[in-house]
Amino acid sequence: MIEGERDRADLFLDKYRELEEELNRKYGSEDKSFGSPVVRFINDKEGRDYRERLDLCREIRNFLSHHSEFGGERIIQPSESLIRFLDEVTDYLRQPPKALTCATLFADILKTTRSQKAQTVMKKMERQGFSHVPVISEGECIGVFSVSTVFTYAMANGMTSLRDDMIIADFDDYTPIERHTTERFCFMGRDATIYDAKNEFEKKNRGSKRLAAVFITDNGSSRGRILGMLTSNDLINF
Repeated sequence: MIEGERDRADLFLDKYRELEEELNRKYGSEDKSFGSPVVRFINDKEGRDYRERLDLCREIRNFLSHHSEFGGERIIQPSESLIRFLDEVTDYLRQPPKALTCATLFADILKTTRSQKAQTVMKKMERQGFSHVPVISEGECIGVFSVSTVFTYAMANGMTSLRDDMIIADFDDYTPIERHTTERFCFMGRDATIYDAKNEFEKKNRGSKRLAAVFITDNGSSRGRILGMLTSNDLINF
């Protein structure tokens, strides 16, 4: 029994070392002011969901490293659930979940071209629950048609209603990414993680612009092929 308990404590220490190795790889030669890479991770936004349990593991690890035995027996024994938790965090660091796993994939995104009728697109937006529709040309996103696009256009042109014959191209002055007055858009590569996307949404608004959507593209730029789209609602459960 005692020998098995000793093995569990040693296993805990081994798992903790594996975690430290992964965090050392993650942070590399970056700022060492935190000393321990585990403390650095605990203080990062990325590690906040693991913070309390990792802090407990850190204290247990320090105790086991310096005062682990009395009379030849282990004073404390880490639980199996703590050992599994260390595996969970290490697995996350080795293969963090990609943003694409919770994105609306390109095939399911409501999208448009410059030649489509604006009212048709707007009716689809209402019916399908999309507030932002990428404008596609030759496979690239050349802009985003949104509720704010229509509002900005109407305000600039003194309009109270849209003409039935209006097409998306009529909004060309307002659909380009940089022309949106109250919202902004971010482009990330296929390897972007859920944390990368969450971090973007949690950044303070730039000026008066809020981040409306993140587009995942094959090369991480607005000129790339769109693979998926994320809004803040997609990340609520992560």
